[in-house]
This record gives sequence, structure tokens and C-alpha cells, in this order.
Amino acid sequence: MDEFQQNPWMWDILRMDRRQFSRIAAGFLLYNLLGAGLQIIFVSFLRLWGWNGYSGIMNLSWMMNIVCMYLLAFPITAFYFRSVPKFGHVRNERWELKAWIVVFFMASALSYFGNLLGNLVTGFFGASSNNYEGLMEMVFQADMGLTFLAVVVGAPIVEEMIFRKFLIDRTIGYGEKLSVLLSGALFGLMHGNLNQFFYTFALGCLFAYIYCKTGRIRNCIVFHMLINLGGGIIAPMLLRSMDGLLSLSGFDSARIQAQYLLSHPAAVLPVLFFIAYVLFQLAASVIGLVMFYVFRRYICFYPGIRRIPENRVLQTVVLNPGMICFLLLCLFSFFA
Repeated sequence: MDEFQQNPWMWDILRMDRRQFSRIAAGFLLYNLLGAGLQIIFVSFLRLWGWNGYSGIMNLSWMMNIVCMYLLAFPITAFYFRSVPKFGHVRNERWELKAWIVVFFMASALSYFGNLLGNLVTGFFGASSNNYEGLMEMVFQADMGLTFLAVVVGAPIVEEMIFRKFLIDRTIGYGEKLSVLLSGALFGLMHGNLNQFFYTFALGCLFAYIYCKTGRIRNCIVFHMLINLGGGIIAPMLLRSMDGLLSLSGFDSARIQAQYLLSHPAAVLPVLFFIAYVLFQLAASVIGLVMFYVFRRYICFYPGIRRIPENRVLQTVVLNPGMICFLLLCLFSFFA
């Protein structure tokens, strides 16, 4: 006989749990809708004032993103989460320096190979989205100072607060494994495209694991900043420095590029820096994979103070009004 039939009062607990996850997902939904809605309102006002939609669009897009998502939508979302009760407590482990070095290499591996997998999947299915292409265009063409402020400062702080602290503080009572997987999955889905889903899911799980164990959100923010610094600032800067070389094309482009390097010796330095950066990323990623295999036995998940029966996890965590609405919004972003 099913334990819910033996103990009818457990249905009340299940409803409470479903409501908890629904309210958490509603917070994510609120953040997304507020941020996007405010940007639409700002663009509408700008067009009423005569903005043609092209002049300085990349820099304006970053400025609107910073203001709407980080300075307006985030504080409102943080205030909303104050009404969602916390459930359980994260641990307070102290990790030695060598543990953080291992985490750095693991993060490099997850970022590199996750990004590679995302590109392979989207290339195979032809599923690259306008959302991702627009983001990459902003990263590579907008003012580097605004990009740094949005990608390296704003995004890590806001995203780690929402997807790690706000989420995990309210789900850790159900067990570390559930909190980690849910944090990674929602973080990946929030990005709204297949290109970024795989590495953001993997990194989201890693950052969630760090927060569950150490109880310090600043650790996650620092690692998030380092990852975004590499992909959002260093790589675009190196590619920009090679614009003159990359713009050369033709049937015999290799010969033309060689001639260009001979006539512009200063152009060799950015190429060498870019090659060194690529090799460092590859080496760090391979080391990270090896370390993950070697230290995998140290990865452990503690149970929570309340366990959701395995046959009720989907119904409780996913099939609730808030989560369904949030997932529908994410799927719309994936295929828009």
C-alpha cells in the first residue's frame, strides 16, 4: 500500500512542498518578466523621443540591461524572496587552498567542454537562437567598460544571489542533491538558449555545491566572475586586437595573412597572446577533467531534514503552477 494511502496527512505535507517550489519559481518568473518588461518600456519611450534604434545600440543595450535587470528587477525580486520561508541550513566547511585550486580547474573544464558540447548540439540541429547571437554581438562590439560592468560585476553578483542563495536557502532542507541539481537546471534554462545551456547547467551545479558546503555566497561570486572575465572580456579583447588580421580573406588567405604579419610586426603579439590563452584554457580544462576523476569520491551530498519520495519528486518540484509558468517562459526563449 502506498505510504500516502497509509498516512493521509502526508498529502498536506506534499501540498506544502509543492507550494514552496511554486513560490520559488514564481520569484524567478518575476525577475525575468520585470527585467524584460522594463527594457521594452524603456525602448518604447526612447522611440517616442526620436531614437532610430541603431545609434549606439550595443552600448544602450548593456546600459538598459544593467539598469533594468540589476538595479530594478533584482531588488524587487530580493524583496519578494523575503516572503518565501527558508528551509534548512547550508553547511559551514572550511576548504584549504588546494581544494580551491581543484575547484578552479574543474570550473575551467565544465566551462570549456560544456561550451563545446553546446556548440556541437546547436550546430548539429541548427538551433542557434537570436538570443545567443544578440548576446555575443553585444559582448564583442559594445564598449568594454560597460561589458565588464554587466558581465563580470553585475551578472555574477545577481545570478549567484538568485540561483544559489535565494534558491538553496529555501530548498536545502530537502537535501543537497536536489538543491544542487535544481539550481543548475534552472540556471541553465534561465539563459534561454542551447548554446549556453550545457556549460551553465554544469557550472550552476558546481557553484551550488560550493555554496551548500561552505555557506559563503562570495565564493561562488568570485568563481563566477573569473569564468565571465575569461569568456566575456579577455577572449573578446584578444580577438579585437586581431581585427586587421582576421579581416583578411580570399582564396589564398593564409599567404595574405603571412604577408600582413611580416609588414606589421606588432600584429604578431596579439596572435601569440591569443594562442597562449587558448592553450591555457585547453590545458586547464584537461587538468580539470583529470582532477574530477581523481577526486570524484570526495563528492558527497547530505540528506535534508525532509525527504520527498522518489515517485513524488516530479509532481512536487516541477508540476506546480510557478515552475510550469517559469519553464514555459524559458522554452519560449529557447525557440524564439
